[in-house]
Amino acid sequence: ADSDFVDVPVEGLIDPAYLARRSALIDPARALESAEPGTPPGAPAARADGDEPAEHGTSHFSVVDGEGNAVSYTSTIEGAFGSGLFFAGFYLNNELTDFSLVPEKDGVAVANRVEGGKRPRSSMAPTIVFDESGEIVLVIGAAGGPTIPVQVARSIIGVVDFGMTADEALGLPLIMAFGETVIIEDDSVLTGMTQELEALGHEQIRTFSPSLKANALRRTPGGWESARDPRIEPKLAYE
Repeated sequence: ADSDFVDVPVEGLIDPAYLARRSALIDPARALESAEPGTPPGAPAARADGDEPAEHGTSHFSVVDGEGNAVSYTSTIEGAFGSGLFFAGFYLNNELTDFSLVPEKDGVAVANRVEGGKRPRSSMAPTIVFDESGEIVLVIGAAGGPTIPVQVARSIIGVVDFGMTADEALGLPLIMAFGETVIIEDDSVLTGMTQELEALGHEQIRTFSPSLKANALRRTPGGWESARDPRIEPKLAYE
């Protein structure tokens, strides 16, 4: 939830000892029966889980100008056409629905409950990647609600770790865990993994046709390469 209202233990989340404990829970040969939340150093008392709203009104753009200034910008009005109210040339958002509208569960406060002046929790992940010398190598972001972090992370891994072009990385099929369910992009090479995942102990597996809306700019020796997810976005323009 909003870090102005809820303490977020950033240092604890990247603490090497904590990361080692969490990674030790992963067995490459067997699925976890249940992935419980961790307790990083400095974490406040646990809050109750909130509900997960759907999202349909997010846009993202990645821009680099001729002087090398870069912007990765994600904007959302939450639902399609937001609140449906139009003013001064734009639609007003209905981001209130990104809060948990149930303020507490079993007497425990929900971190993402509605409060005055508070920002709702969001999956938005506008990202700029730098190399060791401080040069920008990738500007990236996406729309797509809870799929955004996976879209961005898998594309960064493709470019940085596997040397893919931005087009290749953004075109990778999507697989992600959504709670206890593993979701796999329909009509992709990943659908052939279903039996293997079941053999590992994953009991809830389903395919879906995701609305993937990532775009990126990657630095190359010859200039900037523009890319968008080939499944939905129109071709990016640049000069």
